[in-house]
Amino acid sequence: MNATLNNNRKLLKNGKRKPFTKMNGSSSKQLGYKQYVMPKVSPHILRRVRRKTRRGNRRLLIKKIIIGIIAGSIVLYWFYIIQYG
Repeated sequence: MNATLNNNRKLLKNGKRKPFTKMNGSSSKQLGYKQYVMPKVSPHILRRVRRKTRRGNRRLLIKKIIIGIIAGSIVLYWFYIIQYG
């Protein structure tokens, strides 16, 4: 184990060694990616999407609150049974 650590240390001190070149090849290459251009969307479609997203988020929040209340009441009932049962 000590020999392995010493060899790794020597490799790092070598000035000829370039870091991150033996990986998948993705870090050594610089690729020019094309930026995605968003299509033009009319304002009424954006409003509709915004309303739909808000409605979905509101429903999700209500579901989370209901599940939390049910779980909390079960835990409180369990503690009540343990203490007074």
